Amino acid sequence: MNTIAAPSSNPTFGFTLQEYQALLIETLIKYRCVGFEVLDEPDMLRDNFCILRHDIDMSPACALDLAKLESALGIRTTYTVLLTGEFYNPFEVSTCKTIQAISALGHDIGLHFDATWHGINSEADLEDAITWEANMLNRLLGPVGGGVRMFSFHNTTPFSMSCKQTHYAGLRNAYAGVLQEQVSYTSDSNGYWIHRSWVNVLNERPARIQVLTHPEWWTEKKGEPAEKVCQHLDSRSRIVWTGYCDSLASTGRNNKTGVVDAFAILPALVPEDGADLLYTWLCGNCEEAFIDLYCRVERKSRRLCRKYFRTALRASSNQVNAVLSDCTLRLDPIAVLACIANENIETLLGCSLVRYQSLKKLRHGLVHGSASAPKATLQTHFNLLALLMQNLVNWASTHTLDATGAVKLTTRNMPKTLKATGDALPNWLKKHMKELDVSDGTLRKFLARYPNAFAANGKSSTL
Repeated sequence: MNTIAAPSSNPTFGFTLQEYQALLIETLIKYRCVGFEVLDEPDMLRDNFCILRHDIDMSPACALDLAKLESALGIRTTYTVLLTGEFYNPFEVSTCKTIQAISALGHDIGLHFDATWHGINSEADLEDAITWEANMLNRLLGPVGGGVRMFSFHNTTPFSMSCKQTHYAGLRNAYAGVLQEQVSYTSDSNGYWIHRSWVNVLNERPARIQVLTHPEWWTEKKGEPAEKVCQHLDSRSRIVWTGYCDSLASTGRNNKTGVVDAFAILPALVPEDGADLLYTWLCGNCEEAFIDLYCRVERKSRRLCRKYFRTALRASSNQVNAVLSDCTLRLDPIAVLACIANENIETLLGCSLVRYQSLKKLRHGLVHGSASAPKATLQTHFNLLALLMQNLVNWASTHTLDATGAVKLTTRNMPKTLKATGDALPNWLKKHMKELDVSDGTLRKFLARYPNAFAANGKSSTL
């Protein structure tokens, strides 16, 4: 019989959805998946089976991801919902719909019960508290599914582990004594296998197993448990922030941010990341947001420069990479674009050269730790950067490159394409040395560093 490599000997194991799916398939080969109804029928405890349980401690969204994978494989599992946790609120509309969606996929929904939240330390007080929470969860679920029929303890204690009856308040107990005694158990609590791994259990193949997983650990990408916790917290805070913004927008109220231009421009201009940039700023990480946005403006500028050099000047990728990244030239991509457009920086960006230079100076000071800036200054420059990026995108939309490599403008004339030789890009640089603030000696030193990249007809480029 083939065995699965244990996580301890497999450094690539990272609690990913792909790995979870593989474990499900392997489990299906060896076991019949059942729910906690085995506690109602003692004869079932003599059968071979696997109970898959998920305690939703942090992320209902991750729980839904697992539920979909299981449903696609025809597996019914159990998801327990924590009403008294700090990571999510089951009473939020979106969270409630997520839990209902899990139930609609055919999975069982149970109660994840925290006895310490209620201050319970005796079985006599246990049933009333479980009944109170189960009734609330049933109201949340509504007509979807078959109602709450089981519970599991959250953050088990010696007291909760001593509660070994099969049922409390009419609900099946995931930690019933008979399960502890007759069913092998493993758990991924805290993002790693507490007792033995799921893989180890499958390789040992005991007659009956209960596998407890926590959905927050199983994600698309690998990561340390602490990283995943922080990512879930960050994701939740952004969701709440988006809901707040939508609420204001739906009622026609003003969302006062202090960065009016950036708030209006960035979400549409950078669809995937614009809102994140604003969120970073509004969380008080103003310097980080400013540097991030500045880097995006630079990357956009470099992409436009690269497109022109490669298409119009027929420059090789090695030449273009050298020109745009060399520490000798230190070309400002905005200045390069101004040369390409045959206009000055003020016209290209729609702001004065003095303001543009102040942006560069602020960025340099923040990156190198040589200067800081008051929030008011950062606020002004953050708004300005957003406007500059918008102007840059608008400028780029008026420029096209035809099949022959000649640059055409809808409103302006561009310099003609140079001959496609190794000298084309160096000659272009030579022509624009003044605008690019590059001396003849600096240019010669640069070319000397890349003799192979700038060979012309088998010889090194000469100026």
